[in-house]
Amino acid sequence: MLSLFAALAASPLTTVQQQHVRCVALLAIVAGEQERRTAAALALPPLARSGARFAQVVGDEAVRTSQLSQDQVRQLILDQVSSIQKQAGPKGDLPISEAEDCIVIMNRVAPPPPPPGAVQCAGALKLVADESRRRAGLSDETKTVMTLAAALENRARAELRAAGKSESESDRDLVLAREAIAKAPQSAPDIEACVELANP
Repeated sequence: MLSLFAALAASPLTTVQQQHVRCVALLAIVAGEQERRTAAALALPPLARSGARFAQVVGDEAVRTSQLSQDQVRQLILDQVSSIQKQAGPKGDLPISEAEDCIVIMNRVAPPPPPPGAVQCAGALKLVADESRRRAGLSDETKTVMTLAAALENRARAELRAAGKSESESDRDLVLAREAIAKAPQSAPDIEACVELANP
């Protein structure tokens, strides 16, 4: 703890960064309450995915612009979680107004990525299906993913046809999308968003 204070003294976070760290902590608490189906938390937008993205952006920025390590920044966030929970008191009342302000900040600092397209999702789900088949054979899970991948491929082909692509051009686009994700897995679209896209 002393080393953390020493690091802060040598290279403190800016006021804005401190606000962002507090928002990360608060939105993490709200996301946890959403999982527990707390009514006040459920009145806010779902925060599990967007809050994690916000935390990553804030943490990376704090490490990049200060002398703090990732572990020290993580500890600062945990300290804020503890502080917010103490302020909430025994009833655990959530500071909803502050959380709403933090959501505005989150959407500005770490805006949601554009929704993935059918071609990219078809490539991603095909890779997931292939991996599941290698790992678990034709299990129920594998069959489910294969079905979703097939649905996305059909949707992608329909979109490509509508865009004037031939069958061979569609084949090429689907293969290129799959190869790009295999080469750079970090470029893969959000799988949950792709599953939603696959559902009719």
